[in-house]
Amino acid sequence: MTHLQKKIALISVFASVCIITFVVLTVNDVFKKIVEDQIKEHTKLKLNSEVYKNWKEPPVPAYMQFFFFNIENPEEILQGKQARVVEVGPYIYKELRNRSNVLMFDNATISAVTQKSFVFQRNMSVGDPKKDFITTVNIPFVAMLQSLKSGGMAQKLILSFLFVLKNSMIFQSLSVEELLWGYEDPLLKLGQKLLPSNFPDSRFGLFYGANGSDDGLYLFNTGKKNYMDFTKIIMWNGQKSLSWWASNTSNMINGTDGSTFHPLINKDEALYIFAPDICRSLNVVFEKEVQVKGIDAYRFTVPREIFEMDNLKKEGFCPMRNCCLTGVLDISICKKGVPIIISSPHFYNGDQKLVNDIEGMKPDAITHQTFLDLEPNAVIDNKLAVKLRKVLHTMKVVTYIPYIILWIGILLFLITLVLLFFMCMYREKKEYTPVSVKLPNIKAH
Repeated sequence: MTHLQKKIALISVFASVCIITFVVLTVNDVFKKIVEDQIKEHTKLKLNSEVYKNWKEPPVPAYMQFFFFNIENPEEILQGKQARVVEVGPYIYKELRNRSNVLMFDNATISAVTQKSFVFQRNMSVGDPKKDFITTVNIPFVAMLQSLKSGGMAQKLILSFLFVLKNSMIFQSLSVEELLWGYEDPLLKLGQKLLPSNFPDSRFGLFYGANGSDDGLYLFNTGKKNYMDFTKIIMWNGQKSLSWWASNTSNMINGTDGSTFHPLINKDEALYIFAPDICRSLNVVFEKEVQVKGIDAYRFTVPREIFEMDNLKKEGFCPMRNCCLTGVLDISICKKGVPIIISSPHFYNGDQKLVNDIEGMKPDAITHQTFLDLEPNAVIDNKLAVKLRKVLHTMKVVTYIPYIILWIGILLFLITLVLLFFMCMYREKKEYTPVSVKLPNIKAH
């Protein structure tokens, strides 16, 4: 065997090894599994780990956007005419979260409370919450009417007095700051003096007491035993389930608190979130692939059936038969009887009657759909986006290694073919090259 033939044989062996290696690695997803195993190992709550630090003090900024409906025709409404509203906002607050009172246990669980505080972002908002006023329903007044209905003689007398004031008290104008964070209400102050057991606080606000507070004590799974259980809620305020609703299913505490999810999310799975603000768990499902600041992400949305009336009745979210229409959920049962009904903005995905009854409702999927973009699972700033892009790029490169090996094998195989071709051409030329013979010079005499 010539030196060239040895080289060709060696190159062909390397080409074959590369192609075989590619097949083995691809069939068994070796590098993908290596990356996934590293992610699974990395995504566990361990003291002083990066994951733990990010879980304890989330680096991803969260923003709360508040919109209000300003009632334009309160006097006409009192005359029985249709309500007319105009949307005002957003008033945007940066939500600062951090976990405190953290305790790690040996059974792969960790307990903590989530402290929340809100900082107004003037440059992102439409106005000044201290100076901008909203005309809206007098919620404390309506709540008092509701709570006094089932009382004794004293409650009935107060209720009669309030009904006399109904037309003058049903609407009120307050600043955005008062509506959100609280103000002292004269009616509640009076109620506190007359019936302190019914009215323990004289202040009211949609988020009164929420700034600088927490929403309860959680017991989470660390994900140590199974990455799929990462930060799932095991108990909330010492309870494994709720007690407000009419069935075991509706009272279940499912999923995480929405700030974190397990790694390696699959498009086909439903992700569960427990939201104490709305007193229940709900799920989100995959809708489409999107990009957030150059990062590939999965968009998960709240399915329409979550707030469908038939589904609410079936799942047990209608205690006392208080299901109104599709698109709304009465949560007064978990708000101390205060008549509060939640819905998507502008009654998106709700019964058309809700939209028609109030002038100014303009439901739109792009603007009013509730969704999560994972990864990441929320708004991310540019600095963190750059860092995350680098990490994801490295992960992609690792998973491309089998294909790099394949192309090396194909290249070596092509080189082998070229060398064989030239070697064959060289042999043919050598075998068939005519031999010139010099004949003696013969002279005739």
